[in-house]
Amino acid sequence: MKKTAVLLTAAVVLTGCGGGSEPQPFPESSHYPAGAEESSSPVTDSTGEDIVLTIAVLYDLQDPVKELISRFNSEDNGITIQIKDYSKEFEDLGYDEKGVFRGYNDEERKKIDFAVTQDLINKDEADLVGTFSFGNSAKYEIFKRTGAFADLYSFMADDPEVNPDTLNRHILSLNERDGKLCSVPTYYTVQTMIGESQYVGTEQNWTIDEFIDCWNRMPEGSSVCWSTESEGIYYDILRANTTAFIDYANCETHFDAPDFRKLLGFCSQFPSNMGIKNEESINRSAPQLVRSLMLTDYQDSIVREISYDRHEAGYYRLRDGSHTLVGFPTSDRNGAFLCGTNFECSIRADISEERQRAAWRFLRELYTEDFQTGQYAKRIESTDPQTGDSIVQYIFTPGFPVNNAARRNIARSLLAGEYEESGIKLAVQGHEIRELNKLSLDQADIDFLDDYMDSIDRWEFPDTDRELFWIIEDEVLTFLHGEQDIDTTINLIQNRANIWISEQS
Repeated sequence: MKKTAVLLTAAVVLTGCGGGSEPQPFPESSHYPAGAEESSSPVTDSTGEDIVLTIAVLYDLQDPVKELISRFNSEDNGITIQIKDYSKEFEDLGYDEKGVFRGYNDEERKKIDFAVTQDLINKDEADLVGTFSFGNSAKYEIFKRTGAFADLYSFMADDPEVNPDTLNRHILSLNERDGKLCSVPTYYTVQTMIGESQYVGTEQNWTIDEFIDCWNRMPEGSSVCWSTESEGIYYDILRANTTAFIDYANCETHFDAPDFRKLLGFCSQFPSNMGIKNEESINRSAPQLVRSLMLTDYQDSIVREISYDRHEAGYYRLRDGSHTLVGFPTSDRNGAFLCGTNFECSIRADISEERQRAAWRFLRELYTEDFQTGQYAKRIESTDPQTGDSIVQYIFTPGFPVNNAARRNIARSLLAGEYEESGIKLAVQGHEIRELNKLSLDQADIDFLDDYMDSIDRWEFPDTDRELFWIIEDEVLTFLHGEQDIDTTINLIQNRANIWISEQS
């Protein structure tokens, strides 16, 4: 039976994107495992032995997850979580000529990902797989389309604590594929753009033509994302939205789309600095059309803007009408997008029912109210070495928790001032910044962000595979340097990108 499952799995992954054929699903259990049980009785496999589950990782797991694994393993539940660390199998990779670890280069990532992929195809050593399992985390998205992972909805069906009623239904629906849910992030963020309403208007989201019209009406000497050079504008307006042109689910790329062409043409009207985003050319005092904005917390509903020439910081609320969240310019007005952060993990579909059931018993812990509330903020106390004053700071987990109760708990704590910092002096480039009109969070700010996030119907995987990234970068910079025309550039990107994505499985 197991040999049959391995052969079926291999056939699926090797044909996942090539040849234009539809992927066949991984073999599934004859029936889905039950959700979390109220009983705390140990889980065992069909032989009566305790179950050992393996998480495949390349990069170190975050401390809260490691702490959860340690706590889970200490419980008498018949399940042990172990980690298979692929970095240990490639200890010779990632080092420079001086023997200092600098991270994996592109070729090393490919080598590691090939080994991970082969293990997932031919072996049953990994039960839990996630973005952290690959050198290029985009490989995880490719695996999702093959049916490699179990449907989490089936485990939630009988789970009174972790289910579509206790989790954010909007986020769950955006992560579905054909009505199934093979993974869901623990936290999520918003990627958008913001501009002063006097320049961008008051309507959320805009088309490319509206974006260009707004730019044409800007005062002399204005900037886009603080830049007036083609590379800087490309990086923030178009490259930051690259995922809009990559469809991992269907193994397709769309760099020949009119949106990509029009925005690339817009970038090319500005002078080139021959290949880099020149930080020295940034003018933060010039009138600015728009800038990128990542929303990671309810506290982001109050924005601090620093005046570098006056060394002052002023505040405004996202809901007060002075600024507008316009998203990235797209023809369908769907430029803002949500994306997952932190731990995202799947359960393999081709392992036994008992192992799937045990894997969910661990995985569900990540989505509970207690876990997601508890890991939001870490308090740090220190002393100013110059004045001796006490300093209280918090390190916040970036993103909004997918658990509804945890999100409400955090909002209540913020409104109550429980995360108030003290003794911190804001300084930029050696100058202490005076803070003006500092604002306090209120319920209307929280409601504004909740409504905005619920209005976003686009979910994107935040990372572009590095190999694909360099394909795009190579051709775009050649175009911006004036070394080839836009038709040649787009044709080369689309052809090279299509070949790349067809080879990924």
